Amino acid sequence: MASIHLFVAIGLAALAVLPTPDTAAAQPLAQDDGAHHGYLAARVDNDGQLQVIDDLQAGRLFVPASVLKLATVAAALEHLGAGYQWVTRLTALGAVRDGVVDGDLIIEPGADPTWGAEADGEAGLAALASQVRAHGVTRITGDLVVDGSRFPGRPHPLDREFGDLPYRHGTPPAALAVDEATIEVHVAPGDAIGRPALVRAPEDIEVINHATTVGRERHGSGTLDFMPVWGTDTLVLRGEYPISEPAATVAASDPAPFRRAARRLRQALAAAGIVLDGGLVLRARPVPASQSTLLAEHRSPALAELLPPILTDSRNWYADMLVLALAREVAGSGRFEDGVEVISRFLDELPGMGLGAAPEPQLQDGSGLSQTNLVSPAIVVRLLAHASRQPWGRALADALATPGTGTLAAWPRLPPVAAKTGTLRHTVALAGILDPDSDTPVVFCYFVNHYPAQRTAARREIADALARWQSTAASR
Repeated sequence: MASIHLFVAIGLAALAVLPTPDTAAAQPLAQDDGAHHGYLAARVDNDGQLQVIDDLQAGRLFVPASVLKLATVAAALEHLGAGYQWVTRLTALGAVRDGVVDGDLIIEPGADPTWGAEADGEAGLAALASQVRAHGVTRITGDLVVDGSRFPGRPHPLDREFGDLPYRHGTPPAALAVDEATIEVHVAPGDAIGRPALVRAPEDIEVINHATTVGRERHGSGTLDFMPVWGTDTLVLRGEYPISEPAATVAASDPAPFRRAARRLRQALAAAGIVLDGGLVLRARPVPASQSTLLAEHRSPALAELLPPILTDSRNWYADMLVLALAREVAGSGRFEDGVEVISRFLDELPGMGLGAAPEPQLQDGSGLSQTNLVSPAIVVRLLAHASRQPWGRALADALATPGTGTLAAWPRLPPVAAKTGTLRHTVALAGILDPDSDTPVVFCYFVNHYPAQRTAARREIADALARWQSTAASR
């Protein structure tokens, strides 16, 4: 029901110096359709160099869409390790005597993405509350304070569009959130044309409803725009809802995820028999460790367990939450843009593997949702080749989609492949490992930007290339 508009911006840089295929059988598949096509397929030889099978504009910059998640995951595995866990802590600021915290209870967010499903969020909150109760605490005289200093700054790229931000696929990452920082909003047409649409949201959300019920002739043309008022409990709804449309449920971005998660924690504390006298506070200054007492700690599953949602199912929330983790653990700032810089630096430092120079990637996020991300096929192939030689490479490869699974389920028939898809309006991409179980797998990346036709045609073009590369590789 939501109106979502994605516009792809393409930037091209100088073509890198790349080896050319040594076989005349490799014919470019790019059509004269006005689109930009770029690809590279290569094998890694015993010396760690890439032997090119086929390439076209492999050194130029393209919009990668969700293929960028390969870089985010690889940088996280390289810097944090497959066993990395996100940690959320509760500390007492003040003395703890006879079951009473004479001061505030501080939440130290860990940017934990595993509270993604509502049930998981409740379990995490309940576990924290039970640990506080296990310390004998029954009352907190101060406030429940969220330490906002750990992840300061803007939570998303400045260029992320209105059509993305208000909805689950584009929700800004949040260092403390439940249900992937989204809320369920139920909408339906009013009882007559010209009447307001019917809206039901969580009870702590104020909905400013400017959506109007329109006639049956608008069936299929009605649009609703959800506009969170960030930092408040307000959601603005505007647009039109055809009277012929059935009711719908939209996962809208939570305008105040910290506040909602803190409220849920307060409820969990009450359920555990702990009374909180004060209110809920977001504070931007850290509390010195010497002045606080650790009462509870919640650890997420290991990073390796979270890779399938990112690489198989392409969930943007998890990928951009990894950016926050890199910002905190590697850059030391907790700022989203610094986490993006960690990924950029990781790509810049990849070994050349005989491919020559390539333009510097331009990154804005970790999910690939931003249309101003720019990466070359050569960089992606270097990344995949590098991963194949690292201890964490198997974890990355095992989390990739295979034919018929995850985001590859909508693709045409493919040869054996483990790959990451990328899809934005007018952009189709695929990168991964061809014949991953063979002794001589092929690493590849294929970008199609500004594609004017249905994306199914671009997918067939890429599938045909994979079949051709498989045949070429087998003949060598």
